[in-house]
Amino acid sequence: MTLEIRGLLVDDEAPNTPIIRGSMDLEFEDIGMKVGWTVLPDATSARKTIRDSPPFDFAIVDYGLGEGQQSGIAVVEAIRARGGNTYVLVITGLGNKYPNFRDEALRAGADDAVIRFVLNMGRQGGMTFRALANRIRLHLARKRDFDGLKVTFTDGDLALESTLHTIGSPNPPGVDSVAIGKSIVRSLAIDCLAPNYRPDATTLAVSYLASGRSGAHVCRVDHMEGRSITSYVLKIGLDRRALEFELSANERALHLLGAGDLVGFSGQIRTHRTSGYHAVAARLATGAVTLAEWLSGPPGRQAESVADILFGAQLTKLFEPGQRETRSFAEWLVATPVLRLRLRETLNLYEEILAAVWGSEEQASDEAEHREILSAFVDQGALPGGRKPEGKTVFIDAFGDLHSTNVLVYPSPDSRPVLVDASMYGPNHWAVDAARLVVDLVLSVRRAGAAPLQWSDTAEVSAYLDGLCAPARSVQPAINADPVDAFVGQVVDKLPSYVRAEALQMTTEQWHWQWHAALAKELIRQGTRAGLSGSRAVAALIAAVRQLTFAADAFDRIDYTGHVRETRPPACVRNRVDQQDWPSNPAIPAQRADGDREPSSREPEGLSDG
Repeated sequence: MTLEIRGLLVDDEAPNTPIIRGSMDLEFEDIGMKVGWTVLPDATSARKTIRDSPPFDFAIVDYGLGEGQQSGIAVVEAIRARGGNTYVLVITGLGNKYPNFRDEALRAGADDAVIRFVLNMGRQGGMTFRALANRIRLHLARKRDFDGLKVTFTDGDLALESTLHTIGSPNPPGVDSVAIGKSIVRSLAIDCLAPNYRPDATTLAVSYLASGRSGAHVCRVDHMEGRSITSYVLKIGLDRRALEFELSANERALHLLGAGDLVGFSGQIRTHRTSGYHAVAARLATGAVTLAEWLSGPPGRQAESVADILFGAQLTKLFEPGQRETRSFAEWLVATPVLRLRLRETLNLYEEILAAVWGSEEQASDEAEHREILSAFVDQGALPGGRKPEGKTVFIDAFGDLHSTNVLVYPSPDSRPVLVDASMYGPNHWAVDAARLVVDLVLSVRRAGAAPLQWSDTAEVSAYLDGLCAPARSVQPAINADPVDAFVGQVVDKLPSYVRAEALQMTTEQWHWQWHAALAKELIRQGTRAGLSGSRAVAALIAAVRQLTFAADAFDRIDYTGHVRETRPPACVRNRVDQQDWPSNPAIPAQRADGDREPSSREPEGLSDG
């Protein structure tokens, strides 16, 4: 089907117009378009026509329109004052006479400006008549659907609407920010995914994929041509430098992890000129969903298998000898100024609630004491009791921002996971990836819905968080009927083998206290982020204090060689045994007649005291 468009040609030299019209008609015909031309010789008649006519689809304007006449700049200004979506190219055959014509044209609102000879001869980096026709077609496609190109947005998707509203804001009252956001995303999606679309068969279907935790918005785009469907991730952000950094990090991670395990962003960063947004795209498997969405499905899903593939086969590559280095504990434990400020603000926001909770515990303690524990940790890297670990720990080239929306699960029979957006890839503590994902699942995915909005949820979540280590789970193993619980349990139980604890030359207690400290740091980080419900934020901070207490106890059990120097159970295990009424798992292993507890058959994997 041929698309009819309207073109304006303003040139005072009559012999030039047939060349331009004929060349453009030929190129437009090849891409399924036909032009209805309006040809005028001067700025005055052009301005009147522009004022009295609907906006043109494109305009080619000569810069110099004769002695004593207004220049083509007046025509460009009239087009922009008229409004609409006109693509404007300014040309001149007198580049030596008008050396600044391009700068003037672009300032007036032209999309581009070239020397006439260069356009006619097809030079200057591909600015041929064919290239010009394609630019005009792409320019028009960014704003409206054609019979051959449509861009759709999922109806009724509140998360997508929220993303579009954010991208399209701010605006004065009464302006539809969602519509503006759609226009921006539409333009970027076409530029990234369909710059050379077929004029008779292309649809781009935009849907929500993930929240923009790293500062960018992440959408899913299904590119459909006839019966063929290809899915993409489209990452959109205002900070081009940040996107360039993320692309570089993603390329380094892709080199290590491989294309089968990490979605690689491809192509150039595209820019929406008027809004300042930038975007880059990466190909996905059709039908892939986020880990958060997949785990929110019905019971019976092979959550343990997905955890094994993700940590035991994919991320374990990050622990290869060449990826390791040692850094000081202070470099790992001391928080950034941003996190320290967020913690202070969150503690002040929930001060009364935290005081009530801490005051009602079996061993009631002062709220100020707990604040001091948290503050000393983020400010100085100190554990409770003023303990400041000295020496070195192991850093790896970690994924860096592993959460439940940048792990996707393919709809294949084995439900294989794939990573996306390794924008934070780089040196980090060996426990950061596992701690970040586990805490994210507990705070944002597990028991989602109405539960996080209820303060009664706080006690259950904080108690659940207390048991996120293998020794504690070994005395009170959970029944993992829920997919989220099954996934989290598998990660926690098998983490020592996932992270190659023995290869990292860590004893049980060295691994143990660092894992609790990593959980505490992640609970503070995620518990203070914007958008988390109040009940989950309070649960995170309560659990962070306990994790720091567990870390300090485990740290105190180590002698100078790194081996355990006392035989009593660690604090996390004693706490687990004492939680008789833990909602998710109230059962306590049976007692022997002599009062000794039946030994657990579940021991932490991959650990040794020697």
